[in-house]
Amino acid sequence: MKKLYFTLLAFSSFFIASAQMLTPTVISSTGGFSSNGGNGSLSYTVGEMTMVETFAQGANILTQGFQQPNDNMVGILEMTQDEFGSFAVYPNPAVDNIWFGIELPESGKLSVTLTDVIGQKVADVYSTNYNSGKIIQQTNVSLFAAGVYFLTMSFTSDKDGKMHTTTKKFQVIN
Repeated sequence: MKKLYFTLLAFSSFFIASAQMLTPTVISSTGGFSSNGGNGSLSYTVGEMTMVETFAQGANILTQGFQQPNDNMVGILEMTQDEFGSFAVYPNPAVDNIWFGIELPESGKLSVTLTDVIGQKVADVYSTNYNSGKIIQQTNVSLFAAGVYFLTMSFTSDKDGKMHTTTKKFQVIN
């Protein structure tokens, strides 16, 4: 009787465990999609954790995991208060794009520059007369060589004329 009870318990727990559903979600730092005009396409993500095997022959589909339908930021751009305001960079490491977020306590002149590891300016990324609110901007880094870069926010306050600088380090991988 114990064997029958144990067998029924094991059999029913197998079906309960098999009844779980996966929702199509990706935990990924970045990714992309490209197509060559109908003959084929390539979709990928970096940092994907879900492993699901998919093969097809009809339209040549081969996948490993779930894919995002478009190139959106996946994750949370956490805006934490630094010495002066908030400045965040996401994702790190990056392949194609980075997003940076800025929120400051007062108005003034704001600029963001990109430098390489030896301190040479690579690009002026963003410049504006800041008034208030949260700014989230996207910057393409796909053409940069793999390596370490720095995004520097410089802010000159309208109130007292003081300059505040915050630098965030990130890595480009390709």
